[in-house]
Amino acid sequence: MDRLQKHVLPKRRIAERLRRAGFRVKLMAATDSYDMVVNERVRVALRVAFPRIRNHHVTVRDRHYTYRYRSWHFNFHHHGKLGKRYADAFVCIAMEPRHPSREEVFVIPWEAVSGKTFSLHAGRRRYAGQYAKYVNRWRVITQAVAETPTRFRKVA
Repeated sequence: MDRLQKHVLPKRRIAERLRRAGFRVKLMAATDSYDMVVNERVRVALRVAFPRIRNHHVTVRDRHYTYRYRSWHFNFHHHGKLGKRYADAFVCIAMEPRHPSREEVFVIPWEAVSGKTFSLHAGRRRYAGQYAKYVNRWRVITQAVAETPTRFRKVA
């Protein structure tokens, strides 16, 4: 399965979920900076990540430690820059190929994004970082749709 195929299946799955919730969803081409438009005005960018093993280095009292963490990494930026607003919300999916029931979904509004990336580390405890409150927070989409249309640009 190539990189694009890994993105297409979750994209269809999220679109179907939104449709079941009563939204109109238009899927966009892979060349667009967002993946779907909800109710003709809310741009949603999908971020799909598969787990990887990453090294984490810590220095404590001049002693160096290296840990290997299983983590998912999401990019909000385009070519290293988080510039002009290109989406109204992000749906970040931490895929679990062997255990789909353990997948985590974060629905994050553009305004909440504070950096270019988001790393979700597997550990003994659940993620408790700044995006923890957005786990399965589908009302972010509902609230964005309910906002006044002047806030969002009309997408044809």
